[in-house]
Order: sequence, then structure tokens, then C-alpha cells
Amino acid sequence: MAREILYAPAASWYLAGPNAIEDLENLSAAELNAGLADGTIVDLTCALNQEGSQFDLDDSDTDDSLSFCQVAGAEEPTFYNATIVYEAFRSRDELDDNSATTAFEWLAWPDIRYYAILRVGEEPGTAFAAGQEVKVADVITDLPVDVYGSGENIRISNSLLFQGSLAWNVTLGA
Repeated sequence: MAREILYAPAASWYLAGPNAIEDLENLSAAELNAGLADGTIVDLTCALNQEGSQFDLDDSDTDDSLSFCQVAGAEEPTFYNATIVYEAFRSRDELDDNSATTAFEWLAWPDIRYYAILRVGEEPGTAFAAGQEVKVADVITDLPVDVYGSGENIRISNSLLFQGSLAWNVTLGA
């Protein structure tokens, strides 16, 4: 019997500045690759802790007000919600040029607007391509929290505050 090893699915985690994406409804691989090239989008995948990071679509808010023609208990979905947490490892030297330092620079301050981007199914570090699916949410950084544990590396965690706009499982155009 062959030995099988289980791996986490290939995923890439990014943060994009507010000007990196022109139209959330019409995302293109060229636009995202251009953002990576000019620094308005950063790839934080290798700096993030799998256990402490989260990128989930939650239940939507609902309107449970009823008209005289609706049955009791009817609910209408109104707004989607997303829970996004980036937990990044800290670098020993804050001046080192590495992904942990980059993650700290982007996550250490509250009230900064970003687009959080998750791409599943492609190896980290590969360019975006037409036909790939991404999840994108408009977020603002919250107050970061240092995460300490006995015998563990120090990390920074930021529960990004969802701002109401998202593009979930959107296929990239050229």
C-alpha cells in the first residue's frame, strides 16, 4: 500500500490596497498581477499561520418583518457577512526583508482599508490567470493583537472588519 500524505489545500492569501482593484464585480488576472508587481497587492501566504487564519462566508443578515401575505416565520436574506482573520508570524528583526515583516507592516495598524483576497487551488507564488476563482472582501483592519504561547513563535492577529462588499468565488477574466 502506498503511503499517502495529507496536505492543506493550496491557497494564497493576499491584501490589496483600496486603489488596487478598480471594479470588484469585474476582476481580471491582469489587474491583480499588476497590483502584485507595483506593490499595491501583497502575498502574505507564507507569513500566515494556518491555525489562526480564517476566511469564511457567514450566514447573511435577515429581514424577518412580515407582510400580511407572508407565512409566519418567513425571512428574507439581506446582507452577506464574512469573517476574515489574518494571523501572521512575527520576524525577529523588524528590518528584515521577509514576508513576516511585510505582514506586520500591513496588519499592525487599525482603520486601514484593504481588499482581502483568497485564491484556493493554486500554489502560492504563482501568477493569477484567467479562469481561476478568488474570494475578495472589502475590509478595514481592527486593533491587532499579539499572540503568545509557551514554546511558540510570537504572532500578530488582526480580525479584519468586513465592510459589506464582496466578490465570492468569482472567476477571473483575462
